[in-house]
Amino acid sequence: MRAFVLFGILLSPFALADSYPPSHNCTKPDIPYEFEDQFERDQFESDVEEYKDCITDFVDEQQQAMRKHKSAADDAIEEWNSFARSM
Repeated sequence: MRAFVLFGILLSPFALADSYPPSHNCTKPDIPYEFEDQFERDQFESDVEEYKDCITDFVDEQQQAMRKHKSAADDAIEEWNSFARSM
């Protein structure tokens, strides 16, 4: 009985890991109605670039995770197919 409780405790964080879809923590810059001066325009362009980089990094991380999951699924399918062919 203890083994099942311990297994449940260890599994819990991993089981919950995919319960909530990941989200980015990037901050979208506010678009001013008009720019007061060149400094404000430059700052906005810098903020836009920072936002774009943050989103791009997030997307890249998610795509890498998808590739890992797909590879794991493909490996499991191949393992099953290999086993089934040997029967």
